[in-house]
Amino acid sequence: MKRFYQTQTQTQTQTQTQIQIRLSESGYVNVSHFCFIEGSLVGTDYDMTITKPLDYEKWRSKRQETFLAGRLAVRYAQMHLNMFAKDIPKAEDGSPQWPNEYTGSISHTDNQAIAVLLPQAQGDIQYIGIDLERLVNADKLDIARLIGLETEFKVLIAGEVEKSLLILLLFSLKESIYKALHPAVGAFFDFLDVELISKDGNDVFEFQVKRRLSEKIPSGFILRGSYAMQGEHVMTWAYC
Repeated sequence: MKRFYQTQTQTQTQTQTQIQIRLSESGYVNVSHFCFIEGSLVGTDYDMTITKPLDYEKWRSKRQETFLAGRLAVRYAQMHLNMFAKDIPKAEDGSPQWPNEYTGSISHTDNQAIAVLLPQAQGDIQYIGIDLERLVNADKLDIARLIGLETEFKVLIAGEVEKSLLILLLFSLKESIYKALHPAVGAFFDFLDVELISKDGNDVFEFQVKRRLSEKIPSGFILRGSYAMQGEHVMTWAYC
């Protein structure tokens, strides 16, 4: 899956890039990719521009910083789409509360954050989710049975995914799926409630919901997803 860098801005401590990803036959969307030096956000001008949750001051500094990074990635995505800057509140379950005019998704690691916004008029795509994972974490995941079935890993192997990345990639794809579907489900659901069933020649994976999750997401509901390597990270996205 090719990636296309459109614009980039850089300071001594931050870099902001727009990455273009393809959503099957529905065209492309841009992901705002924000890299920062750890410790460069909290207590700075960047901190002052973002509205925080009521309990923000009680958080550890690392949690504060990753929250800020995610919201700054959203802010850059809004700017790129010529949208008014708008705060994205945090719901009680931790998920972003998106406005009526668009939905989106956020992910972050210790020093990077990504955000994508999807206007409601964006073709036939209603929901989107993204995830960013460090490749070094591939060796730390030993819970394959909680992430997917043996048949799902066989689909990845047949798709020529490196064995060392099988668990991490499926984990990340299902994280993206969870974020994509959560606005329509409104409750927790398990990774095993969604199954990887196929992959085509363009690195597009197809997933099927195995039980009714909500009125909008019945059993048999189909989603698609893909991935791209970003240096020492893997970025995944899912949409439907």
